[in-house]
Amino acid sequence: MKKLYIKLSLVVAVMFGFTNCSDYLDIVPDNTVDLNSIFETKDKAYNALADAYSFMPDFERFHQSMSLAGDEWLGRLDSEVANGRGNCRGTKLMRGWNNSSDPILGYWGGYGGAKNLYEGIRSCNIFLNGLGDIPNLSDEERADWIAQVKILKAYYHFYLLRLYGPIIIMDKNFEPSDDINSIRQPRKPVEECFQYILGLINEVLYNEDGSEKEDLFNTRSVIFYGQIDRVIAKAIKAKILLYRASPFFNGNSEFYSNFKDETGEPFFPQTYDKEKWKEALDALDIAIKAAEAEGKKLYTYNKQVKFWDQADWDKSEIMHYCYNNRFSINDPWNDELVWGYSNLIYTDQGSFSHASNLRGDPDLPNTAEFSWQWLGGTYRMTELFYTKNGVPMDEDKTYPYENRFDFTTIPDDNYHLGYMQAGEQTIKMHLNREPRFYAWMAVDRCIWRSYDTRVYTKMRSGEWPGGRQVHATDYYWTGIAVKKYVHPESRSANWQRVVSFPFPIIRMADLYLSYAEAYNEYYGPDQKVYDKLNAVRARAGLTRPIEQLWNDASIVRTPGKHLTQDGLRSIIHTERMIELSFEGQRYYDICRWKRADEFFNKPIQGWYAPDGKTLEDFFVLTTWQQRTWSSPKSYLMPICDDEINKNPKVVQNPGY
Repeated sequence: MKKLYIKLSLVVAVMFGFTNCSDYLDIVPDNTVDLNSIFETKDKAYNALADAYSFMPDFERFHQSMSLAGDEWLGRLDSEVANGRGNCRGTKLMRGWNNSSDPILGYWGGYGGAKNLYEGIRSCNIFLNGLGDIPNLSDEERADWIAQVKILKAYYHFYLLRLYGPIIIMDKNFEPSDDINSIRQPRKPVEECFQYILGLINEVLYNEDGSEKEDLFNTRSVIFYGQIDRVIAKAIKAKILLYRASPFFNGNSEFYSNFKDETGEPFFPQTYDKEKWKEALDALDIAIKAAEAEGKKLYTYNKQVKFWDQADWDKSEIMHYCYNNRFSINDPWNDELVWGYSNLIYTDQGSFSHASNLRGDPDLPNTAEFSWQWLGGTYRMTELFYTKNGVPMDEDKTYPYENRFDFTTIPDDNYHLGYMQAGEQTIKMHLNREPRFYAWMAVDRCIWRSYDTRVYTKMRSGEWPGGRQVHATDYYWTGIAVKKYVHPESRSANWQRVVSFPFPIIRMADLYLSYAEAYNEYYGPDQKVYDKLNAVRARAGLTRPIEQLWNDASIVRTPGKHLTQDGLRSIIHTERMIELSFEGQRYYDICRWKRADEFFNKPIQGWYAPDGKTLEDFFVLTTWQQRTWSSPKSYLMPICDDEINKNPKVVQNPGY
């Protein structure tokens, strides 16, 4: 995908430079560049393919990414960032700032920092209609390119559906001579939208008799990683079916019984259909088997350990699991990644990797493009991770949950070796946690891998590295940082370097957990569910099988929880929120589960990092930002008033 993005054509840019109502009405402009000229050579056609990909949402540029929506991250709280509409836009969604006159991250039309996905669909339509026989373009390549763009077209429709619910299906572009009433299209019911999207994907994957097509290449060579292949297409289909089966989209009469189209038909299905889970389950089974057949698997670290970790690696098993977890994201294009987004601009100051990395020595120059040190995690996320026994803190009988804020000395033992600073003072909740906590979260007096060395963090005010230093605003306001997007070799100070790796859109752990969820929703508790959960947990360092752990009354407060559908659903949801934390999945998962009121109406908390210089002053649980969620309004994004003014057939989402 990266190679595609950097090869955009000026001709194509002119071609899609629509203005006024043609922007919305999907009209092919008259008296512009001849369409045939765009596809007259293979290079020009490849540029058009690149243009279709260029509308992929900015997953990793945090100011304009939906990945910041939810309750995982908190950025700077000074007036410029906290009160600026163009900064950390995802967090502004969670504060009730969105409206129809000036939408934030408005992918329907391209408002408030978002790309215009309807323009992206228009680009796909032009490609599909215009790509003919071209010299030096083989039949196999042509079929593959067309298949890629059809999947992109489906994905852009799905992305809009996930945010807006019922959408306009843009199957074709219109001509300037077309009647205005045919150009102005209404929104379609959610189920019709799903069927259209799935139909596009099935058109690529299968013949009419159900046999598998081979138009789309099954895999890609290294320089084409990120471009859609058959494995990715099957995974995308499976994820779409998972959303279709989920409570928000499956029989949501509670929210949307009165939300209807111009004919009086409800936009959302009013009756729950259990069979949708079976369709999702079958698709997930196909996607997983296809991925595994191409060598995809849960990541385990098998490279040379850093020399500064070797001694502890030989002593501590937890370090092996921490490496597994950290590099499952940081190791570029590893075997776990099914689909990655690689259009990352590493000198752009808006990257997760830049904003979340800590600064170097304050006496040396620190280039902001490489270490902003102000995008941090929330207290809620530190609570979420399991104890070392593999269950939530408040579920573990052996864990001092009621005394979790008590001060304690970090022990000099093998379990915390290499990840917490022995002999230093911290709070009890930072000890005896699962390996993913230490791999992905950075807390006061932990050990971080960055700058190609070990960094012994000190998060309290005036301390270095990690605390508030000389800069008035660039520090982790919650006193909690996130390691997940910082490669251990990335650094600032005298010598700057950022190691690039793709943003994970879909990885194998996601597919396994999705399979477990769909299976439980359709059949209920079963060993097949436990097996998928156990695989993800074992890689993470939680090797005791769920079916044993949740029967152990000496550890869990609710033994047998895994034996009921509701109990196992809770376990699956929590596992998913931990494993896929900070990857832009949590917000969408909580919404599709219809659990947003449970999470998104609570304030964002953290430690008193701005002025907490002592242990006692720092570890004061502080509310840093209020959040506002209004159901059902907040579940769907507003359509910009300008779009509705252009097309009176468009019905606004409820509450706007």
